[in-house]
Amino acid sequence: MIRAKQISNLSSSARSFFLGGTRSSAADGSSCTSAEDDSCLLRRHQTRPEAVHTGNRVFTRPSPLPLHVSPPVLPVKPDPVNQKIPLSDGTEVCMVDPTLPITSAKSSNVKAIGRDHLGEVYTTSASKDSSEGVPISASQGTKQASSDVSHDLTKTTVSGKRKCGYYPSGEMMRVTPSPRHVIEKVSSILRRFKWGPAAEEALHSSGFKMDAYQANQVLKQIDNYANALGFFYWLKTQPGFKHDEHTYTTMVGNLGRAKQFGEINNLLNEMVRDGCKPNTVTYNRLIHSYGRANYLKEAVNVFNQMQEAGCAPDRVTYCTLIDIHAKAGFLDVAMDMYHRMQVAGLSPDTFTYSVIINCLGKAGHLVSAHRLFCEMVGQGCTPSLVTFNIMIALHAKARNYQSALKLYREMKAAGFRPDKVTYSIVMEVLGHCGFLEEAEGVFTEMERESWVPDEHVYGLLVDLWGKAGDVEKSWRWYQAMLHAGVRPNVPTCNSLLSTLLRGHRLSEAYNLLQSMVALGMQSSLQTYTLLLSCCTEARSNFDLGFCGQLMAVSGHPAHMFLLKMPPAGSDGQKVRDHVSSFLDYMHSEDRESKRGLIDAVVEFLHKSGMKEEAGSVWEVAAAKNVYPDALTEKSCSYWLINLHVMSEGTAVTALSRTLAWFRKQMLVSGECPSRIDIVTGWGRRSRVTGTSMVRQAVEELLNVFNFPVFTENGNSGCFVGCGEPLKNWLSESYVERMHLL
Repeated sequence: MIRAKQISNLSSSARSFFLGGTRSSAADGSSCTSAEDDSCLLRRHQTRPEAVHTGNRVFTRPSPLPLHVSPPVLPVKPDPVNQKIPLSDGTEVCMVDPTLPITSAKSSNVKAIGRDHLGEVYTTSASKDSSEGVPISASQGTKQASSDVSHDLTKTTVSGKRKCGYYPSGEMMRVTPSPRHVIEKVSSILRRFKWGPAAEEALHSSGFKMDAYQANQVLKQIDNYANALGFFYWLKTQPGFKHDEHTYTTMVGNLGRAKQFGEINNLLNEMVRDGCKPNTVTYNRLIHSYGRANYLKEAVNVFNQMQEAGCAPDRVTYCTLIDIHAKAGFLDVAMDMYHRMQVAGLSPDTFTYSVIINCLGKAGHLVSAHRLFCEMVGQGCTPSLVTFNIMIALHAKARNYQSALKLYREMKAAGFRPDKVTYSIVMEVLGHCGFLEEAEGVFTEMERESWVPDEHVYGLLVDLWGKAGDVEKSWRWYQAMLHAGVRPNVPTCNSLLSTLLRGHRLSEAYNLLQSMVALGMQSSLQTYTLLLSCCTEARSNFDLGFCGQLMAVSGHPAHMFLLKMPPAGSDGQKVRDHVSSFLDYMHSEDRESKRGLIDAVVEFLHKSGMKEEAGSVWEVAAAKNVYPDALTEKSCSYWLINLHVMSEGTAVTALSRTLAWFRKQMLVSGECPSRIDIVTGWGRRSRVTGTSMVRQAVEELLNVFNFPVFTENGNSGCFVGCGEPLKNWLSESYVERMHLL
């Protein structure tokens, strides 16, 4: 458990919360503009609920935060009764869906038919007895459904008029369902039931026989991997059914989305035993699944295996590997894959260029990204709307707001119509420029262009007003989203939660967390990070205890990780093992989220006096590439320590442990860095524009230990040490323990 050390009253209370009986039950969690190539559908002529538009509209705030949201109105299903079958003479025969109860098919002018007269649906033929059923396959369907169906019917009216026909005995005519009908019915059964005896019985009772094509279409529609896997293996027991490479590949994708890699390995082994050879699409699905779960080494292994198996990677293979490595911070690997793709003779297309541009931009190489954009145009490869969105988003992220707006105007001049992603980026740009009313005006324009605002758009406005410090306006946009029938997502709730915590409105933050639980939302890593940061900055013991309750209510596994933090011991190994296990457990979380949590944990431990533990947490996080840009070698023996994305406690801890690492390396090899730059920037948590809490904390630490520091080119946010003075300073023994000050 976390040990208590005698420091200040507040830090003692912080630790006593975790040790006592108060366990009653990035990171900024804001929603941010995504430049991914997700397509958005334009919905025209659609009735939309009234939403908040600009400052001219009056907002009303309901007093309590709602604990539930009414579900959206679902579209009305077509009436299954009286389905029409056209005959060759133009007559339409009224049919009744035999899967419905008799009462639901009853009509005022039609006699009710007894349930005993209802039979299996099948095709009638003049040459076959009407009691024989015909199995369904992809090659059947329409042709058989159009066979002679009128010989048993009663008289019909003249051509073009409709009459309901029935067998004289009371039995209804039987028609072979089309493959599409089978797919829809089976999918409906699997949506209604969790996999088990009930689902199997429902499938058996349906009487449908499927082929591999139909099974593949059903598997594509199943979200629950357990249902998909149960259905997949159930099909193997059906007489005459055999899976093909398409059904296996779809099942690999289903399991990959659920991160069930053990099941994937079993499935691939069965696939080979069944005589189905994995193809390029199969390998691509597997690479994508590993990449999405951040198992990059495994993704590369699959890439190598597919080539050894004689399966040539295609453009999708390379693009996937480029994308997942760039997102994880390994830009060199991403660019190497790009060059290997070109060597393989696969020329970049619009999608490939967009992926590479996005990679370069996210890695901070905006100039290279823009150069590649110009090269793309020069090669005659027309940029897509997605490409423009990526470039606009990259300029926005780099705070080149005027360039972003200029690109937006050029995009419209080129004939591209903005989509929801474009509008969201422009709204964010305007918001960061301080033009929040104009951002609301873009919201109005988006609605006028028949785009229906979704949770991301509403969440962006919640976030923008929250970051501007206007709690009331942020709350009102959240309420507007609820009133529009749009279900909030976790990032939007995190944005509002961050706003409430910064405004010291803890009771409303508690209500928001409770409403998230009521809506069935799972707190994210960002949610817990926000709460832990609030706990660290608590103004009183009461606030500290309340924040502790909020952290417990979140129910996130990170809470138990913090509660069970062991004592540092003589060498800190127990803490390092504890942190390593937790980060392995959180492996699938994105790097930004993990970095935010580690920052908050180190900051909390540092300010609570547990600096040995804070140092151990940092060392493990650095070794696991949570902070890939914290230490880079600019040239031979010239190093850069980048602290600007950290809080002050984390920055001081990171700097102390990194300088200690340099000392250890120097004692082992005898070589000392010729120069070290310590970059603090403006600081991640600067409270006043033009100041940096990180810079102040770092400068104080360096001065206390007489670091041979100087600044150059007027850059007061960068501290430099070099030459013989740096070597002499690193030789001092206190460098190893300076993080404990």
